[in-house]
Amino acid sequence: MTYCEKCDSIPEIAPQTGTLFLWPPVAHTTGKILAGAKSISLDVEKSPSVATLAIKYSRPGLRALIDAIAKDLLPEELVDTKALIMPENRTPEIDDIARLTSLNAIRAAIGAEWLGDLLRDNRLNSVFQPIFPINNFNVPFAHECLIRGAAPDGTVINPGQLFDAAQSATLLFQLDRAARAANVRNATKAGINGNLFINFTPSSIYDPDSCLRSTIEVVEECELDRKNVVFEVIETEKVRSTAHLSAILESYRSSGFRVALDDVGSGYSTLNLLPELRPDIIKIDRELVDHVDHDNYKQAIVSKLIALAKQLEIEVIAEGIERQEELDFLIEHDVDYVQGFLLGRPANGPFVANPA
Repeated sequence: MTYCEKCDSIPEIAPQTGTLFLWPPVAHTTGKILAGAKSISLDVEKSPSVATLAIKYSRPGLRALIDAIAKDLLPEELVDTKALIMPENRTPEIDDIARLTSLNAIRAAIGAEWLGDLLRDNRLNSVFQPIFPINNFNVPFAHECLIRGAAPDGTVINPGQLFDAAQSATLLFQLDRAARAANVRNATKAGINGNLFINFTPSSIYDPDSCLRSTIEVVEECELDRKNVVFEVIETEKVRSTAHLSAILESYRSSGFRVALDDVGSGYSTLNLLPELRPDIIKIDRELVDHVDHDNYKQAIVSKLIALAKQLEIEVIAEGIERQEELDFLIEHDVDYVQGFLLGRPANGPFVANPA
């Protein structure tokens, strides 16, 4: 088994000095880019043979350069203007075509450059939300690990910001790997015992065996029992290849872990995945749980989901419970486990029951 080079390295967005090559879609766009560069006194080289612009830069001036040439471009022009950053004194060659992207993507990546610094500095923290068996709300069945980032000044960066930036900066693979490892290590440091739910995004994994190796080694490093670790698929509805996801889950299972699907019931696609993926655990979509006691449609769907899962020998977690009436409905319909603010909020350490 080999490591995944893509997942285990944090690339620089751009070298300290270099050249930004641009291929605008039309002459009108070229004129706007030239005007933007002129506004900050930058020289632009124009190729006589092809519609290519070349602008030399040095860091940290790249952000100002991108902002200047992009400020008057329409969204369509930003997307249609092809771009490539090359090190100083190098021109694009055939092998560089694979790195060709859009001006819009480079602008987004530069704007999300803080994420690369965060990953290099290991500024990823975790909070832990308890999951309870339906018959005991004092002793958790498990804790779900929820990733948080930390800005240099200590400000908390929520996971939505982290993953949006990762998408922009093409760092999704690196962030997802780092989050899995950080959650395992942080849970161990926090003294979390018992079952541990670790989220992962399937679109961040190319080859399961190599991409997951570092995560498995962190589990071994922390001396966790593999049967107590549950890898939870998030954003299941965005999976483009069921066969690829199935291979990922099989890789986890063959390594001794359990697997869970999140947001089941949010669309036909998640139900359609059950026969092929055969998860150990499913989580009912929180939108279905919200006010389920008042909605006949939700009641029908949730009750049928629980019955179907039991028939397939799949354990069921209902998440997002914030009201006693929701909990009462789920107890009545014999769900296996429950999770939500009503029972326990995310915290820095393991759940401690209130004596009151």
